[in-house]
Amino acid sequence: MKTLTEAEQKFLDHDWVNDKKWKLYLSNLYPSPSIHNIEKYKKKYFQKNVDKNLDVNASFGNEAVKEETPQPPNSQAYGNKGYTYSGQVPLMTFFFSTFVLCVSLFYFVLLSLNISLYKKMATFMSLSYFCAFLSLLYTDYKTQKHNFSLVQFFSSEKGQYLSYSMILFFIKDAVLIFLPIFFTLLITTYLMYKQIKPLLPPAIQRNYYLNKVVSYLDQTILNVYLMRANIEIYNLVFIVICLFMKRVSLLNLIIYLHFFKLKYSSSDSYFHACYAKNGEMIRQCLSHPMVPKAFLNVFNKVSHYFNAYLSYRRR
Repeated sequence: MKTLTEAEQKFLDHDWVNDKKWKLYLSNLYPSPSIHNIEKYKKKYFQKNVDKNLDVNASFGNEAVKEETPQPPNSQAYGNKGYTYSGQVPLMTFFFSTFVLCVSLFYFVLLSLNISLYKKMATFMSLSYFCAFLSLLYTDYKTQKHNFSLVQFFSSEKGQYLSYSMILFFIKDAVLIFLPIFFTLLITTYLMYKQIKPLLPPAIQRNYYLNKVVSYLDQTILNVYLMRANIEIYNLVFIVICLFMKRVSLLNLIIYLHFFKLKYSSSDSYFHACYAKNGEMIRQCLSHPMVPKAFLNVFNKVSHYFNAYLSYRRR
């Protein structure tokens, strides 16, 4: 067995989960590294920012790295154990989720063009997303009866977006609000399709357009995660602005803050990376010589108290 150098041991012991600079570095990479080659970017980052003695070309104990390679949160249901979907329930959930996604695209077009038909569809769309995540809850229950727990579900990403769907009943005319849950359902449906594909009729499996969409998602799925994370952060600002314009109520802001806090306390590395990146961008803008220093001080104070709120846990 190869003896590790001091730099290699430090690399293996590094706390990647809580390294905000690493998350910021990861979010700035374009195109986003794939799950399979992210290790080399870790080594480059570590050599540049932590220990320059690390040999980035050396292969050593990759399996011992404390933080697992960032994976799409939905690719594994709970912890490290992925679901194996089988039977009729996942198929029904898959087709219903696909239906909701397709109708959503039509709804987004109506909203963008400000066609009044969207007002008649608004409640239906909100209810559809709520039912879609309820169906995912039922699917998880049917698939993992012995290991299923409501506490686990509601602390998972699907549970977070089930609570997020509540806000859709109050804000029905903003595509920006719909996009995070749309992307989440898209990711979940894509990952589910990967597992249940053998159960589908041959005509669907061989469908050219469906395979084209899946192939495209294979290449861009990490970008979808980053896009969703950024939109979730911008939505908070959007809702605050809408509150001052009296387009939303204080209750809507409270619901979204609850969701935002759940995301902040989750292990979603994409969300944390985008959150850190956007904060750094604002600080850089406010640090410009032409901007009064008071603005930067106010932002630092507000961000400090906001982070304290997000980090607060009841004992």
